[in-house]
Amino acid sequence: MVLPFPVYFLVPSSILVIIVGLYSWLRIKKPENAIFLGLAFCQSVWALCTFIMWKNCGDDQAVIFWDRFLYFATTLMIPLLYHFTVEICGLWKKRSCQILTRAAYVLGLFFAYLSTTPYFVDGVFNYTWGCHTYAKIGHHFFFAYLLIFCLLALYNLFTTSRDKKNDSSTRDKAGYTFLAFSVFTCNAVGMLVAYGISIYPIAYLCFPIFSVIITYVVTEKNLFASVVATDILVAVIITLMSTFFFFSELELSIIVKGVIFALMLFSFFLLLKHNHEEIQRKEEAERISKLKTEFISIASHQLRTPLAAIRGYTVMLKDGDFGELSKEAKTPIEYIYDSSVSMIKMINSLLSVTRLEKGKIELKIENFSITDLVQLCVNEVELAAKEKGLYLKYIKPRRKLPLVKGDPEKIKQAIMNILNNAVLYTIKGGVKVRVSLLKSNFVRIEIEDTGIGFESDEIKKMFQSFSRGKRGVDLYAQGTGLGLYVARSFIEMHKGNISLYSEGKNKGSKFDIDIPIRANIATKQDFILMSP
Repeated sequence: MVLPFPVYFLVPSSILVIIVGLYSWLRIKKPENAIFLGLAFCQSVWALCTFIMWKNCGDDQAVIFWDRFLYFATTLMIPLLYHFTVEICGLWKKRSCQILTRAAYVLGLFFAYLSTTPYFVDGVFNYTWGCHTYAKIGHHFFFAYLLIFCLLALYNLFTTSRDKKNDSSTRDKAGYTFLAFSVFTCNAVGMLVAYGISIYPIAYLCFPIFSVIITYVVTEKNLFASVVATDILVAVIITLMSTFFFFSELELSIIVKGVIFALMLFSFFLLLKHNHEEIQRKEEAERISKLKTEFISIASHQLRTPLAAIRGYTVMLKDGDFGELSKEAKTPIEYIYDSSVSMIKMINSLLSVTRLEKGKIELKIENFSITDLVQLCVNEVELAAKEKGLYLKYIKPRRKLPLVKGDPEKIKQAIMNILNNAVLYTIKGGVKVRVSLLKSNFVRIEIEDTGIGFESDEIKKMFQSFSRGKRGVDLYAQGTGLGLYVARSFIEMHKGNISLYSEGKNKGSKFDIDIPIRANIATKQDFILMSP
């Protein structure tokens, strides 16, 4: 049987919709993305089952089976469609929308069950252009349910697109989505056949048009900001080409071929446009990054001179080079000295990062004892720990470890950055340091504290440059957010890895630094400064 040409477009359209839905969800797992994926899946099942049903016209049992299957998908599609509009329009806080959403799901599940019974559809109506099952009593109520919630969904989109309180981008997205869902709702005209009305299946063209519009909204209007438009546009082109490849027996009119060709050309145009924009964005990001690095470098060098003078003169004042200090003067002088030392450390961190980005890090490779290096780090922070009343325990390995190949200065700085943070952000309790040998020819340095800890969402970004935990900022406002970034950079130069673990707020943290004993390490390495 040669099917009417609108039916053939259901398959490529279903593939396109599920690709858009799946890709949108994989990029970022937000509620609206998950709902849209569910909606896209139901729409794709509906389209594929419709195509299969038409291919089986003449086999009444197969027609009934596949028609019930597509109705099953449709009943679940309606609450997802309404819920999606509630989410993207920001209406979930409204009590009425919450009630309607829950009601839509309850009714959807009821009709989903009913669609599998003879009370929904039964028997086959064969007519000039195809076939369909006959509507029964359950179908009458479902048809009303479908129209009501589709109209409510469109109302949400329409009012959002017209609300002047929303920004232009939100109104634009809602307007285009309203257009897409309006076109999709027109598929309901095809249900008239269930009531014995013989009509040409032109309504099935609504789904391909919907798929094109929704793809345009996602890629061009940033319906989901996480989606990369070029990836989806490639899928659009492949899907359009598959219409000719998989349905070679279809005799398309010159108009239909022209429409498909025009869509492919438009997709190619958008693809080239996005590639050009991506190149421009990359060049601009590199320019800004370079300017930022230059600014940090210049500002840091300019600040070091006066800070060195401040520290030098305060040391002379403390040592009595300008006469004995009064008791009242000693405290502010100590404060000035501590502040200048803290600022110099910050400047050094900034300079380390700028050298990293400029590719000016040069490693001096040698064999050294990691146990002795860690002991040296512990000795340097021991006084700071005692002043805060914290314990500092260094648990050495039971047996002698092999020498590690690398740059001891860079590894020392990485360890010191983490160890200093452990002491700085621990209020009571203390810090434990362990060194051990892993079976995979790595040495592991564990630094565990009882400090302020990290939330799960903070852990993911703590190794980014200029990134700090909220409680860390509250406790110590002068930090740069560069210590962990520099530490990770230096360890990764040695083909190692740093892992951070924390059970949450005020539950401490644990850093595992894994360094290979022997690794092929480049003496000069380039790094790009990451944005926070």
